Formats: sequence, structure tokens, C-alpha cells
Amino acid sequence: MIELKNIKKSFGDKEVIKGVDLNVNEGEVVTLIGRSGSGKTTLLRMMNALELPTEGQVWVNGETYTNNDKKSQIRVRKQSGMVFQNYNLFPHKTAIENVMEGLIVVKKMNKQDARKRAESLLEKVGLTNVKDQHPSALSGGQQQRVAIARALAMNPKVMLFDEPTSALDPELVNEVLRVIKELAREGMTMVIVTHEMRFAKEVSDKTVFIHEGVIGEEGKPSEIFEHPKSKDLQRFLNVIQEQEI
Repeated sequence: MIELKNIKKSFGDKEVIKGVDLNVNEGEVVTLIGRSGSGKTTLLRMMNALELPTEGQVWVNGETYTNNDKKSQIRVRKQSGMVFQNYNLFPHKTAIENVMEGLIVVKKMNKQDARKRAESLLEKVGLTNVKDQHPSALSGGQQQRVAIARALAMNPKVMLFDEPTSALDPELVNEVLRVIKELAREGMTMVIVTHEMRFAKEVSDKTVFIHEGVIGEEGKPSEIFEHPKSKDLQRFLNVIQEQEI
């Protein structure tokens, strides 16, 4: 479903990703964990051509792209839905209009059909009661769930989440994680950058520890969290554990 081959990425003289090979199978949930600045988000963004690799190749659902071919980048982007840390909703549009936007503009759906589809997706994420409210009237958790509904509206083969709970107050985190867990139960292929270790343990088929631009360790959550092999992963998990106490 997703394949990264010898991916490298530099920003100026700084090499952020230093040669990553990664496979995500259809229906698999893969979580990316690691310290801030380790390259997790950069890696995720290259999966839908929001960042372009300096070297290497990305395939998503059989599509690949090159750095100088915008059409190939768009083809890859259409395979996935992206959910960002800070929601990226249109502030002047209501919740339902935010979900309808891509259906009308990209999918060329008529407004009536787009509204029906948007209503069913807002029901799926538990937001029917706020469909006519603007983002400013919604909590962070509600805004993030609208963003998930908007991404799902495009019928993506893959969902990519960039720390979807990092901007939320602790009491709002669970309502977003519940939606993601439900998608996992339905068999959606997902790659999730997260700092929520408990959630990563519960939802992942595979957890990948990114350390200084390379894969430090990868495996089943039980292996990664309970039997870390490398000193770097052990240190990282110890720090996280101390923060949670």
C-alpha cells in the first residue's frame, strides 16, 4: 500500500532523513514515534508529496511521483487523506461546509449529494449536532473530528495523521482517539505520527521508532514498548514514562 525506498531529505545543508525504507501493508495501522525533530513529520509529509525527497522513491497504492512532475504528485496525493496538528479548517465555513468543500470543488459533486455525504460523515465522527457551527464555536476536539470527516470525504485509500492530538487539552484527546480507533477497526490503512504512547500500543499493528533521521527500531507494539533493544529507544521510553508520572 505504501512503500518508501531509500528516502533521504535535506533542508539546505541539514540532512533530516538519512535513508529510510518502510512498508505499510493494506489495512495496517503504523505509528511513528520518536523525539521532536527526529524526522517523523517530514517522513509523513513525503508520503503525500507535501514534502519532496532529496533522494529515493515513494509509492502509495501503486502510484509514485517525481519531484519535477506536479501531476504525479497530485495523483499520489489523491490516494491519501491528511489530518494536521492544527486542523486547517476554513474559518469562514461551517463544519458541514468544510466537509462539503472537497466534494464540490475536487469531486465535482452537486451540492445536494455533497451535503448528504458530509452529513453521514459528521454523524460518523459524532458531530451532527454542530454541523452548522463555524470552527471558532467548536472545541479543539470537535475541530479535529471535522478535519477527519473532511479527509474521509475524499474516499482515501490511506489516512495520514500528523500528531492529531498534540494541540488538544488532555480531556479532549480521547474523543479524537476514539474516532481513529473506529477507523482502525474498519480496516483503514493509517500512518500516525503520535506522542500518545498508550494509544500507539492499543491501535498499532506496527510501531516505528524514528531516531535522528533513520529507523532506530520497528516491530509489534509489544516488542517496541516492552522489549526495546536499542539504548536510544530505551532512553526515549524512559523520558516519556517520567513525563507521564
